[in-house]
Amino acid sequence: MVNKMYNVTSNKNVKAGSKHNQILMSIVVCMPILAYGTAMGWISPNKALLMGESSPSDAPLTEEEVSWMASIMFIFAPIAVFIYGVAADRFGRRNALLCASLPISLGWAIKLICAHPIALIGARALIGFGSGGGFVVCPLYVKEISEDSIRGMTGTFVIFSQTVGNLLVFVLGDLLPFNTVLWILLAIPLVHFCILLRLPETPSYLVKCGKNEETARVLGWLRSLPTDDKTISEEVDRLIIEQTTSELKFSPRLLFSDRTAVKAFWVALIVNLTREFCGCIAVLVYASHIFAEAGRDPNSSIALSPNKQSILLAAVQIVGSFLACQLVDRAGRKPLLAVTSAVAGFSMCLLGVWFYLQSVGVYMPGWVPIAALCVCIFADASGLQPLPFVIMTEMFNFQLRGTVATLIMAISLGTDFALLKLFAPLNSWIGYHSTFWVFSVVCLSNVFYLICCVPETKMRSLEDIYADLEGEKRKDNGQIVETNHV
Repeated sequence: MVNKMYNVTSNKNVKAGSKHNQILMSIVVCMPILAYGTAMGWISPNKALLMGESSPSDAPLTEEEVSWMASIMFIFAPIAVFIYGVAADRFGRRNALLCASLPISLGWAIKLICAHPIALIGARALIGFGSGGGFVVCPLYVKEISEDSIRGMTGTFVIFSQTVGNLLVFVLGDLLPFNTVLWILLAIPLVHFCILLRLPETPSYLVKCGKNEETARVLGWLRSLPTDDKTISEEVDRLIIEQTTSELKFSPRLLFSDRTAVKAFWVALIVNLTREFCGCIAVLVYASHIFAEAGRDPNSSIALSPNKQSILLAAVQIVGSFLACQLVDRAGRKPLLAVTSAVAGFSMCLLGVWFYLQSVGVYMPGWVPIAALCVCIFADASGLQPLPFVIMTEMFNFQLRGTVATLIMAISLGTDFALLKLFAPLNSWIGYHSTFWVFSVVCLSNVFYLICCVPETKMRSLEDIYADLEGEKRKDNGQIVETNHV
C-alpha cells in the first residue's frame, strides 16, 4: 500500500521564508479544542454552585445529574467524529471546522438561556458534538499546513489549546459571575468561525480538488515565499505525486486490508488509549472535588481553596504544554512520551499512597497530593496528551490519515465517557487510593510498550517507520517523499 518512493530532488535546498504564518494559523485552527477545554473544565469551578442552595437552576442539581453533565459530551463526540471525518474528506478541512463551531456556540447559548438540568445536559451534548469534530479535523488541518521541521511543535497545539481552555475556565469561574463566564465562553467559537472564514483550505485538499495554482498561492503564503519559488513548486509536485496514487475517502476496509497499516493502527490506538486511561482527564474534570476530599482532614489541608488549587493545576498544565512545543522536535516522540509516562505513573502511585494513608489515619503533609497532581498533570501535558496526536498523523499516508484519525478519536472519546461516568462510583467502591493505583499501572505499563513496540516517527518517511514495525532495516538513500499503491 505504502512504500513506493520517488526522488523529487537530489539537492537539499536551504529554505528561506518564515514559519510565522504556519504557527499563527495552527493556533487559530485549534480554537474548537480551546472551547472543548473550557467545556471540560467548566464543571470543576461550578459544581458546588450548581449543587448548592444558590444554584442557577430551579433546584440544586444531584450528583447523578452532574455526572451526566460531565460525561454526556463523550457520548456525542464519537458520533461527531465519524460525521466530521467523512465531511473533512468530502467537503474539505476548512468547511468541516466551520461547521464544528456552530454546535459549540449553540451549546453555550443554551446554558445562558436556561439552567435546568436537562438543558445543561443537552447543551453539553451539543458542545461535545462540535468538539468531537474539532478533534478529528484540527490535527489533520495542522499537519497538512506545517513543514516537516515544525510538524511536531504545531501538532502539540491541539492539546496546548485544550490546556489553555482548562486554565481559562478555572480562572474565570473563580473570579466572575456565572452568566458572565458563559458570555465569554460563547464568544470563543463565534470568533473562531469569523476568523476561519478568511483562512484558506489545506494544500493537500486543494491538490485533491485539482486547484494546483491555488495550492501554490496558499503554500507561498504559509511559507512566506513567492509563489514561483523553487521550493514551492517542488512541494506542489510532491503533493501531486501523493494524490495521483491516493483516492481520499473514509475507508476502514482499505486500512484493514494492509497488514503493516493494521499494525500501525494498533500502535496508534494503544498509545492514544493510554492517554485516556492515565486518569488525567478525570482529575481535571473533578479537580475541585478531589482537592476538597484531600482537604477534609484539617491537619493535612493547605491554605488554598479547592478552586485555587485547580487553577494551580491548570497553570502547571500550561507550562507542560509549552515545554512539549519546545521539546517534541528536539527530543523525539518516543523518548519524550516514555519519560512522561513514567513520571505520570509514579505521581499517580504517590497520590494513591497519600489517600491510602489518610484512610488508615496515618498523617502525611497536605502539600503531597497537590505536588503529586501537579507533577502528573505536568507530565501529561508535556507528553502523554499531545504526542499521541502527533504520532497518529505521522504513521499514515494522506489516503488513510482521515480514516485513522476518525476511528481512533471515536474510540478514545468513547472511553472518556466510560471513564468519567465510572470515576465517582469507582471511588466509592474501591476508594481513591485504588483508583489512582490503577491509573499508575496503566502509565507504567505504557513505558514498556513504547520501548518494545512503538517506532520513532520524528522526521522519518513511512517506509522507515513501517520497516521498524516489520522488524526490518533499510538505508536512507537521499531525499524522498511518500506515495502509495493499492
